[in-house]
Amino acid sequence: MPSHMNIVRFKPKSGHGEALIKAHNDFDFSTWDGCLSCKIVTYDGGMCSVLEWESADHMQAAMSQMIAFLDSIRDQLDAFSPELGVTDPISGPVTVFL
Repeated sequence: MPSHMNIVRFKPKSGHGEALIKAHNDFDFSTWDGCLSCKIVTYDGGMCSVLEWESADHMQAAMSQMIAFLDSIRDQLDAFSPELGVTDPISGPVTVFL
């Protein structure tokens, strides 16, 4: 069961939504130690990637790899604002309610 998650909100440039989904689908996130899954949530005008991690330490250790992946798709993203840039990330511990 994951103990940590990071969620990154982003906006595809016009016409790039399918390419961004394909880039996420084609990438093998299991190569990142401790990454349990990656999911994409789409909504009107944007997307969120949701990564589940074994621990916060695993997520921190993969930060440079996450940035490298972002760099590979950055040209397909619209900026939210000058302050945020092309992503709006959050992360934290997982709490499960059944």
